[in-house]
Parts: sequence; structure tokens; C-alpha cells
Amino acid sequence: MPADPGIVIIGASLAGAQAARALRLDHGYDGPLTLVGDEHHLPYQRPALSKGYLLGTTEAAELDVLDPRFYAAQDVALALGAPATLLDLDGRRVKLGRNVELPFGQVLIATGARPRRLRVPGADLDGVHHLRDREDSERLGAALRAASAVVVVGAGWLGCEVAAAARALGVRTTVVDPLPTPLYHVLGDRIGGAVARRHLDHGVELLTGDGVEAVLGTRSVEAVRTVAGRRVPADLVVVAVGAVPRTELAEAAGLRVDGGIVTDGHLRTSHPAALAAGDVARHRHPRYLKPVRIEHWDNAVVHGTAAAATLVGEPVVIDHVPYFFSTQYGSTLEYVGLPTTSDRVVTRGEPGEPGFTAFWLDRGVPVAALTMDGQMDGQDAAGHLRALVAAGHTADPRRLADPGVPMAQLLPHTPTGVS
Repeated sequence: MPADPGIVIIGASLAGAQAARALRLDHGYDGPLTLVGDEHHLPYQRPALSKGYLLGTTEAAELDVLDPRFYAAQDVALALGAPATLLDLDGRRVKLGRNVELPFGQVLIATGARPRRLRVPGADLDGVHHLRDREDSERLGAALRAASAVVVVGAGWLGCEVAAAARALGVRTTVVDPLPTPLYHVLGDRIGGAVARRHLDHGVELLTGDGVEAVLGTRSVEAVRTVAGRRVPADLVVVAVGAVPRTELAEAAGLRVDGGIVTDGHLRTSHPAALAAGDVARHRHPRYLKPVRIEHWDNAVVHGTAAAATLVGEPVVIDHVPYFFSTQYGSTLEYVGLPTTSDRVVTRGEPGEPGFTAFWLDRGVPVAALTMDGQMDGQDAAGHLRALVAAGHTADPRRLADPGVPMAQLLPHTPTGVS
């Protein structure tokens, strides 16, 4: 029999590292396994880049996805600082740079996403920052420590976290976003308004319902001009207006791409030799009955583990309820579910205060939930909320809102004693 050409994972990311771990440790795969990455770093976790690592309270070693000794111990070949430049699926080879080629039997694409750029005059001035990788975080952290005023463009999760970090460093901070409240697409008016109040309470100037028309300056940032005509002085601008999946390699290889690399429910792409996972993948989600692309840490972990199972011929259904967390001003926000159609929001506790929880209902069924510094029944709230959303059953809004009703009692129970 011909030798196993092995598996190549393109993307030394969280999803890629999790796939390598699961292949070796969960499934006992002993064929050639190579992890390819653009960056020179071992795979690392990104959430802290806008939190502790940005502030200097998290050390670089704490970012590692796996113990650095794992790769040699488990015979995982590393090709770091070596961008993949060509993917030949029919020929089962991937080209790195100009001269190196790696054969494979199967390939997993976990190339992630890149920051969306701001397309206005002055967006290329010195002092305009984006945040995606470790070097971005290090540069931004140093710039914030030297800055007197920063404008954050975008009030999504990343923009809110950067604004909170800037205020922790004592920098005058303005956030500009065209939507009515921070996180409006996710949380809506009422809960987004509670997030806005928390930022206002910490000294952030919020210019919602407005956008950036131009970044002003000669060589470096001096101010931002908004669509409404405001001139906001700043020596630093942080662009946090979303991310774009890195699909170029997949497109050139002929894979189906539509807002991400399109996969089935097991992460298989339109070519039998290729899978995709993590931020770059748009997978068919059985719970939501549609393709979804999710950029959360939790999704990358789930995808990496599931991709390994598919690669060894033991596919699993990926039907998890998405989970996301954010740290702002010393509080942790945890969100489960996906922003989707809802006709009612029910709150438990005072929005914006520690311990509060919000439930989004669609025809009486909880489809998403958010908690702040939540502890329920002596356990982390997020686990209860995830189970509640996963159950897909109607819930009594009065009981959801009542802090005296233990969260576990809101979950459906299977009758006992039934044969």
C-alpha cells in the first residue's frame, strides 16, 4: 500500500491547533501531520489581545493554545512564518512561498479572518490601528500608553473592549458608530442602551447614529471628522468595523465560497479532499437550518475538534449553541445563541448591573441570552443559559424574570419512571 501522505492544516490558529490536538490525542491518528501558519508564533488565543494582553496584564505565554512541548512530543510538523500561496486540491499539494511544496491526502483550511478596513480619506495615516494579531495588540498597547485621545470606530464587541481598555489606561476615548447603541445588531435598543450607559459612566464619549467621514492629519492622525460634521481631536484611531474571512486561497483552489468557505454540517467543503474550520468556515448549522459563520473563540474550539473527527472518518453533527464572552470595566458579559428574530426581551435584574440576565424570545422560545457577572445556583450562569436555549422549548416570561426561580428549574425535564 502507498504511504499515507498525511494531513496538512493551513492556519496555525485556535481551530487548527485544536484539530491537531484532537487528531493525535482523541483519535490516535498517527500519519504525517503538518501545521502551516503565516505568523512565526505557535498557535495562540486571540480574546486577550483586546483585554489583558493589550493592557499588559496577560503574558505572552498565557496565550498559547497548547503546551509548546505538544508539537514535538506528538510529531506535529510546524511550518510557521510560511504563508500558503497555492492550494492544488486535485494534485493534493500545497505550496508555501515560492519553493516548498507539501503533499497531503486531506487538508483542513483554518485561515481565519482579517480586519475590515475603513475606506475614508486619511485611513492610511500613521496612528490608525487595526487589531487582529499579537503584533497589532503590542503596537496598539504602546500607542495607547503614549496617546492623549483615541477615537474608536465601531461599537461592536471589539470596539467596546478597546474603549474599556483605553479608559483603564486613562486615555480620553470617543466611540463612533452609525447605529443607535453599542452592539445594536446583537443586543438591540434596550440592552444595547445598558451597555452604552456603562461606557458613559466610565467617561467614554459615545457618538452613536454617526459615522466617520474622514481621518484628518498631515502625516499622522490629528482628528476625526464625522458624517454629522463633528471634529473630534485624536492622536490615535482604532478601526473595529468587523472582519473579512480569508478565503483567497480557497477561491483560487476552486472551492465554493459565499461569505466564507461553504461547508456541510461536518465541515466538508465542495472538494472531497478539503475541510474548513473556524472563522473562515460558513457551515450548515442544523439548529438554525442555514449556513452560519461565527467568529467566536468557542466556535473555533468546536470546529477544530469536529474537523478532526471528520478527517478520520468519524463525523459528528455540529449543532452547538454559540457562546461568546467579553470583559469590559472588570465585568464579564456572556452571550449564548445567535442574533436572530425575536419578538420579546425579558430581563432578570437591572440591565447593566452585575448579575442581570436578558432573554430574547421568539414566540415564547428563548433563542439567545446574555448575563453579566452571572452566578446561578452556585454555578456559572452561561451553562444554564446555554442549556435553556438548546432545549428549544417555550418558557414562562414571569419565571424567567423572577430571580427567586432557580435557573435549573426553567429547563425542561424528561419524566422519570416512564418505560
